[in-house]
Order: sequence, then structure tokens, then C-alpha cells
Amino acid sequence: MLTNLKLDDFPLSSPGYGNKVTVIGVGSAGCRITQQLSRESKLLEHFVYVTCDDHDVANVSRGERIIVDAISAGKESPYKVRALAAQKLSEVKHQLNASRVVFIIAGLGGSVGSGIAPLIAAEAQAKGAITVAILVMPFGFEKPKHFFAGGALKQMRSYCSGVVLIDNEELINEKLPLIDAFSLVNQKIALALNKLLGSTEPNEFSKGLINMVDFLKTKSYSVLCLADIESSEIRCREAVIEAVKHLDKIVVDKHEASRSIVHLCADKSVTMKEVISSIGGLSGMIGDGTMQMEYGLSANSPGQTTAIILATGFSTTKFDDYDPVDRILRNKGTNMEIGFDSSLNWQSLLSDAEMS
Repeated sequence: MLTNLKLDDFPLSSPGYGNKVTVIGVGSAGCRITQQLSRESKLLEHFVYVTCDDHDVANVSRGERIIVDAISAGKESPYKVRALAAQKLSEVKHQLNASRVVFIIAGLGGSVGSGIAPLIAAEAQAKGAITVAILVMPFGFEKPKHFFAGGALKQMRSYCSGVVLIDNEELINEKLPLIDAFSLVNQKIALALNKLLGSTEPNEFSKGLINMVDFLKTKSYSVLCLADIESSEIRCREAVIEAVKHLDKIVVDKHEASRSIVHLCADKSVTMKEVISSIGGLSGMIGDGTMQMEYGLSANSPGQTTAIILATGFSTTKFDDYDPVDRILRNKGTNMEIGFDSSLNWQSLLSDAEMS
């Protein structure tokens, strides 16, 4: 396994990291976010799209496509999709050959993301790559998706060096038409990842890839929060406060936060005093007083201020209860690693879940 990364592990070529850093989008949501990231990033070069739907990659201009044929079998459940995806493992392994770091971007809850993302994570881990999952969790009202999302999340945590959770519900703009709202969510996530991983735009600085990888190599949860403040004046502190509110809705113990990265997007008039006030105020809202904080700044956003907060150290979130079977096993004192392909008395366990 790779544990100690050095700067010369990722020499900046022109324009980027080559195949040493691989970004894999899985399923519709993962592919769309990855495609948006590919448009914005000048450092990340190796993009891979794994999906069952040709439409997900119809407009892809950069990257490799791996299409899993699930049309004839249907996409009723993740384990069926995973069985079909196993036939494409040789293609996945080929794309991972030179990878030192692998980012897997997926929406959990659907058959493709929940079924294939853990399979890819297992292969990346077997290759010795540092594997980071960036997972978009389903809406609260999407109850039928919660079981598969919870099961896939548990597996991703076991395979990955780090897991970043994004709550779809907290990013959606309720005033926009649905299609536009989802498109905006994808843009926001791609923007946040681009800034955190090291954008190369003028008038900005960020923590960059090495710091991000080191930050995320933890067995605890990491949570990505974003907030926009529409204003002609700089309002960094207000944006940070709004972003922190998302942690309450994901139901984490904010005192558990051990490290955080804050990236502010504002206009060129932002002052050091405003940045210090915003970053310093964060320590009073999360952590126990010993939290390590780092920050970045982009001064290219006239008319709007955005706060991007990545915090880590959380032991639980509301998503842990998305898998009722796992909850029942925990309540019974059983610690069992199970996947969608395992043989269990599901009917009995689900009956217990309904009564709990």
C-alpha cells in the first residue's frame, strides 16, 4: 500500500498529472459530475466513465468509456448490475494500471452507483492505489434507495482510504426547475473538487492534491459542504456560517471535526481581514478547539461569495441508518461484513427492521 506520498510522486507535466491520478465517474450522477470536473480541471487528465447508459457519456470529450450492458437483464438491483460489470473488470484494471491515486465519484442509491462503485474500489485497493470515494447520497424522500445506498456506503468505507459524503438534499435549489437544479448541483460539486484539488486559475491559491490526499486518508467520515451568498459585497463569514449549517442536517457531532479545509470564492476586493475573520470563526462552530484548519482562496467571483468546507473526523452520520439490516445486526451485537451478493435471511432481518 502507498502511505507516504512525496511531491515528486506527482510531477506537474503540461498540463497535469497524467495517469498517476485517475478520476472514475460511476453511474449517471458520477459521470455527469466527472464530466463537469474534466471541463474545469487543468491538472487532472485521466478520466474514466463507467455506466450502463450510453446517454451518460454521449457528450464526453475527455476520457475513457466503459459501458456495462444491462439493457437485456434490466437494472432491478445492484447485485445484478455488479454481476454484469464483473465482465468489464479487465477494462477497469487496465485503466488503473499506472494509478497512484484513484477518485471514485458516484451517486449511491441507484443500481449502477451502488452496484459498481464498490467493485471498482476493491480493484483500486488491490492495485495498491490510494482510493478516495466521493459519494452523493440520495434524498430523504427516496426511501427505496436508502437500503442499497447504506449497503454500498459500508462497502466503500471498507475498501477506500477515505470517504467524502455529499448530501444531495443540501445542495438542491428548490426554486429552479428540476433539470436545472440537478445540473447546478453537478456544477457546484465539480467546482468544489476542482478548487480543493488544485485549480490553476489566476488570482487564487489552494491546498492542492498532496494535501487533499493526506487530509482524506482517514477511516472517519469526511463531509463536503457548500454555500453561496448572492451579494455585490464580500460576505465570506456569512457563506461559511451557511455552509456549516449543512453539518447539522447530515447529523454529525460537530465537535468530532479534527481537520478542515475552507476554500473561499470571492471577488478581487476580498481582504486578509475578511478571510481571517471567516476562517477564525469556523473554530468556534465546529471542532473541540484543537481542530487543524487550512484554507484556500479564489478571487474570481464577482457578485457572489462561495464557501467550500471539507471537514473530517466524524464517526457517524444519518446515512449509517440507511441500511436497516446493518442497523439490526449492530443492535444484535453482530459485526458482519456483508455485500449485496451475500446469502442471508433477508426477510427475517427486514421484518426486524420494520419493527425497530
